[in-house]
Amino acid sequence: MKVNSNIYNHLGANTVPKKRTTTHKSSELKAIYTKMAQYNKSSPLYMLSLSDSKQEQIINIKESALSLRYSIQSFGNPEDDIYSKKAFSSSDNSSVSGSLKKPGAANIPESLDIQIDTLATEQVNVSKYVKSNEFSLVPKEHRFTLETLSTSAHFGITVNKGDSNADVQSKLVNYINNRNIGVNASLIKDGDNTAIMLTSAETGKPATDDGLHFSFVPEGAGQNLVNVFELNNVRSMPSNSSFSINGDQHISSSNHISINQAIELDFHKTTQGPVKVGLTSDPKKALEQLESFTSAYNGLIDISSNSPSQIGTRSLSTDIAGVLSKYKANMESIGITTLDDGKLSIDSEKVTQSLASGEFTEFFTTNATIATDIENATNRLVLDPIAYVNKTIVSYPNASNKLNNTYTQSLYSGLMYNNYA
Repeated sequence: MKVNSNIYNHLGANTVPKKRTTTHKSSELKAIYTKMAQYNKSSPLYMLSLSDSKQEQIINIKESALSLRYSIQSFGNPEDDIYSKKAFSSSDNSSVSGSLKKPGAANIPESLDIQIDTLATEQVNVSKYVKSNEFSLVPKEHRFTLETLSTSAHFGITVNKGDSNADVQSKLVNYINNRNIGVNASLIKDGDNTAIMLTSAETGKPATDDGLHFSFVPEGAGQNLVNVFELNNVRSMPSNSSFSINGDQHISSSNHISINQAIELDFHKTTQGPVKVGLTSDPKKALEQLESFTSAYNGLIDISSNSPSQIGTRSLSTDIAGVLSKYKANMESIGITTLDDGKLSIDSEKVTQSLASGEFTEFFTTNATIATDIENATNRLVLDPIAYVNKTIVSYPNASNKLNNTYTQSLYSGLMYNNYA
């Protein structure tokens, strides 16, 4: 068969080579050569006109077939990152969420039962409600100190004639928040009345005589806004969280804890019973691999819908049809659905669940025939993608003298020697 170089020119000009990391042993290359030689014994001579669209179709058939073959291989290896990489899991993320601080740490517990009895709380002060439009303070500089566990912050707020209560409260809120001293202030309203809410940034009961994170100390004699607004009015005392891990009771000043410096947990609400937390297979890698797998398979479906040509009774659509049909029920149970048009769709949530339960791993690692079936189905596509485009048969080989002219069956076969094969 005459080799037309146009296909290589089209490939070089319009297609970016795939950067694959696969390598072949000499025995594998010998097997490919043998398959090509055997295939060519019955290969007729064709007359082929290569348009740009036809060349693109040939390239897409082989690329999709190779991608399909490569993408399924990693699923059969139980040591692959798909199964070995771990992620944090919780049976109730609304109560206990978390993350892996050191995913590779050897001291990460596989499973823990966490029960939350009480959450750690902040100190909350709510000042006296005053009429927002009235004037409760005499015009002067009101000085005071805000004592916290780590610092003593001094303030001087000037009240001018005509400053309403709301004006002074807003000024006080801004002054406190701008200092970033571990106390958050906000203005709250109740009809025509306003008050200041003050909340500690830290939770938990501190080791102080009064058990408080902060307090106000007025300076100087006479009227002071600390007393007028009653800034030391404690609405709720800070408290520690109380929880159990596998039945052992613990307390913490925070709702964020670390276990073995490997797992970090966040408590969000109390629980009626234990929440199971631990490790599960990380679905990210599996979903990426499945995207590659379904993309390659769906690509062949798309090509076959635009490829009416056939060799005898064989065509691209018949060669890929039914490859996964016998696995349809099992694939649906792990999150891979076959649509009406024959394409595959991924249910990410179901894939994640099947990974956690082990069903996903069991299907691919103990069911080696799926990889074999896909390899068998893609062999013809990879070996001779040009068989699936329109062409005219010129002559059939001499049946009594079948020569092993290895490369004549496909203009594309020479590409096995670059990084496309």
